[in-house]
Amino acid sequence: MTVERTAGDTAVAYDPECGELTVSADGTALATGNVRVAVDDVEVPATAETTVREDGDAVRVTHEQALATTVTLAPAADAVDVTVAVENGTDEPVALGDLSPLRDATTPFDRDDRVFEHGYQSWTPTATRALGDAFPEEPSHNRPQMLDLDAPFLDADAPDGARSSHYLTALAGDQGSLTLAFLEHDAYLSRFDLEPGDETAVSAVCPGDGVALAPGETRRSATLRVDASRSVPDALAASANAVGDRMGARVPERAPTGWCTWYHYFTGVTAADVRENLDALEDWSVPVDVVQLDDGYETAFGDWRSLADGFEDMRGLRDDVADAGYRPGLWLAPFYVQADSELAADHPEWLVTDADGDPVDAGERHGPMYGLDTTHPEALAWLADTFATIVDDWGFSYLKLDFLYAAALPGERHEDVTRAEAYRRGLSTIRETVGDDAFVLGCGAPQFPSVGLVDAMRVGPDTAPHWRDPDGLASQPAHENAVRNVLNRQFLHRRLWANDPDCQLVRATTDLTDAERRAFAAVVALSGGANVFSDALGEIDDAGRELLERTLPPVDTGRVAGLGREEFPERMLTDPRGDGAVALAAFNWTDEPRTVAVDPDERVATDDVRCWDAFGNELVDPRIERDLAPHDAAVIHCAPARDRPHLVGARHLANAADQVVAADWDADAGALTVELDAARAMELIAAVPPGWTVDDPENTLEDVEAKRFLAEPGETTIAFQRSDSA
Repeated sequence: MTVERTAGDTAVAYDPECGELTVSADGTALATGNVRVAVDDVEVPATAETTVREDGDAVRVTHEQALATTVTLAPAADAVDVTVAVENGTDEPVALGDLSPLRDATTPFDRDDRVFEHGYQSWTPTATRALGDAFPEEPSHNRPQMLDLDAPFLDADAPDGARSSHYLTALAGDQGSLTLAFLEHDAYLSRFDLEPGDETAVSAVCPGDGVALAPGETRRSATLRVDASRSVPDALAASANAVGDRMGARVPERAPTGWCTWYHYFTGVTAADVRENLDALEDWSVPVDVVQLDDGYETAFGDWRSLADGFEDMRGLRDDVADAGYRPGLWLAPFYVQADSELAADHPEWLVTDADGDPVDAGERHGPMYGLDTTHPEALAWLADTFATIVDDWGFSYLKLDFLYAAALPGERHEDVTRAEAYRRGLSTIRETVGDDAFVLGCGAPQFPSVGLVDAMRVGPDTAPHWRDPDGLASQPAHENAVRNVLNRQFLHRRLWANDPDCQLVRATTDLTDAERRAFAAVVALSGGANVFSDALGEIDDAGRELLERTLPPVDTGRVAGLGREEFPERMLTDPRGDGAVALAAFNWTDEPRTVAVDPDERVATDDVRCWDAFGNELVDPRIERDLAPHDAAVIHCAPARDRPHLVGARHLANAADQVVAADWDADAGALTVELDAARAMELIAAVPPGWTVDDPENTLEDVEAKRFLAEPGETTIAFQRSDSA
């Protein structure tokens, strides 16, 4: 007897006799596969003897056998949730393999259709591409860092083009769209294995990592949410909301801003460099919160309390940062262990090892690198002591934790837990030690398994002083690679954490063009994510300073148009303010000059629109075309046109989207009053229609099209006059 649950246009049916699961929408089958759990060297369910139970809106089908499996279907909002659980009814422990609520499912999507492919960790490429168009293959020395080494597509006999999307994925074409997402990530490094073809195959996998299932013990897969009702962007956003709710996402009130040492000084940084830039920040008075010391203060990865020359007084350096009015920040990679470190020499038993007892390769940094076994009680105690020193003794309260993937490497550990459980045990130890008041930024991290333990997350590869990776790899440091991931992971921002797009580089001494610096500034400004820059202040010219200041402070969040259709979406926008104003960004991500058009009517709820060109600094015709250089951006501020003066733009690239909380017009007084929720004054632009002039004795113009004015925190009023002929 087939059981079925529907929600919206999504229908999921399960046939217990053959263990087959079918997903359909409006009568069209979008995926047909099996439910399977691997245990030891067998797969279950292996019997059609079942018990079916109704449980509220859900239905549970239990296959009665020694290794009993239960398949559950439950309707959700416009989606259906599927889980599979296995109970060990034998007298001996068994090794748990993959739990797959959907395996080897055939779909009607072919190589020319699209897939949203989500990367394993921060730097792993994420985008929508044709199913037949995989990202460039990672060379073997990159694989431990960039990929989940347990994914089957790394096997030599994997089908051509096979790959994995982690935590969620979406398929789309003329047949419709299908979005699949796991909702809990505390137990499994879940993934979706894809085999593109005329009928692309997909498997939804929760790896059991071979952990022992004791007699009488039950293991349940993460919940697989199946959504064939919504568009890909809407389904991805809904899935992220559900993950955030279930995982207790930590979302800060505002994204962090700051300066860090890395992209100018790299590992050659000194304490004097930090203090020199502190002085420059005070002279500049740039509105940022954090000053972060990056790599270079420690003697080796793993030996975080063994300090390089010049950094013996970390508390003193921290106090200088705090006394200057900034939050002291520190970078470290707590799970990444250098082969020649004292930690590796003194405690080899604290490392993740292979079956022969040798440390697992975690990639290269300063020579060979290993992963910390975050299940070893002594290693966990060392972690707690290390972070107590950093937070309590040294006094740092903003922590950037890098190379976090190292705790989730496949290998042997002190305790028999899954890799996700080991990873979260280490990260939980850190969070418990530093407390809720410390700000934790994850980087190089398995993404969804970090939810609830970090406040912010790097969502892309490192930026760099160049646009493109010279070897054409999608995971390596480069502005292009950062942009790809930032745009395609924007839907995670303020649902799972605050997104971190990585640092702006605005100095003129890099290989980046003016256009590339503009485009990245627009991405940062309109996304609302963390906004950190990493140039020596003495090398920033006036143009770089102005560009940076125009991205501050962060807005709440922005939206990306084109998610699920394009590898590099070409439009971003802010949500409308109370007065209906928005900021629109149009990008040319190609390598050739290109004319782009912006149609504000698509984004502003009126037929009559006034527009301000944020880079051109002028009012422009609402039907806008711009000739853009390669990798350039146009940013247009738009507002509903009115027959009296009104706000249209701002010096802030995102049109001060969250800072302007009210713009009220007093018709009797002819005055515009702006309420600004910001710590410092901001320059705004008012459109002045024909027949109106600014009520200012120094204004000698009969008619002005736009009035720049400085709005102070709180309320600012600008008076206008109307001519008799108006």
